[in-house]
Amino acid sequence: MTVSLALYEDDVSPATPRAWEAGVRGVFVRRGQIRVTTGDGNTDLEAGQCRLFTQAVALSGDAQLWTFELSARPVSEHGSSDDPRRILAHDIALNATKPLVLRCDHVAFPPGAETPRHGHKAAGIRRLVSGRLIAEIGPETRRIDAGEAWYESGDDPVVGRSIAPDSAFVRAMVLPVHLHGKPTFIAWSAQEAAKPRGTQRTEFFDTVVRL
Repeated sequence: MTVSLALYEDDVSPATPRAWEAGVRGVFVRRGQIRVTTGDGNTDLEAGQCRLFTQAVALSGDAQLWTFELSARPVSEHGSSDDPRRILAHDIALNATKPLVLRCDHVAFPPGAETPRHGHKAAGIRRLVSGRLIAEIGPETRRIDAGEAWYESGDDPVVGRSIAPDSAFVRAMVLPVHLHGKPTFIAWSAQEAAKPRGTQRTEFFDTVVRL
């Protein structure tokens, strides 16, 4: 069985409020301020903040939102592949009938920082908020500019190197429940494990969810 993780971008303004049905989603505010209204009340978020919502929501304010949405449906059932909201979507081999963990965080690179070669115990989607990275992902080397998104399976070795000031990305990962509250980072060798991590991580949430 599979689940899917998708990243969407939405602009909300006083003239274009939004409303979404219930679903498992992490809402990151890229810029501006937003009010999220659920059956439990209002939550106000500003740029750089991210929260998990599972109820139906109404969105008002003036902001750009990057939303990571976890679904029991495979990507092939998401509808049109040319959906202008959708930045990236990927299937992940996890059982949708069991509890899962959705984890969202922010990873910042000091100037010139480079990560050890590593993998992860879980798959996920990243999007660069600012700066620029050179990323080695398996056999591929690519330059990643602000606004670009990419998927990491966790199984391929990865090295990330900052080549611009203030490089940082937001990330959503989908984990089996036994990894709740536990690190996913796997150094690729003992030599890589001895190197400094090179990044500064801020966790937004790490929550057990059901689809």
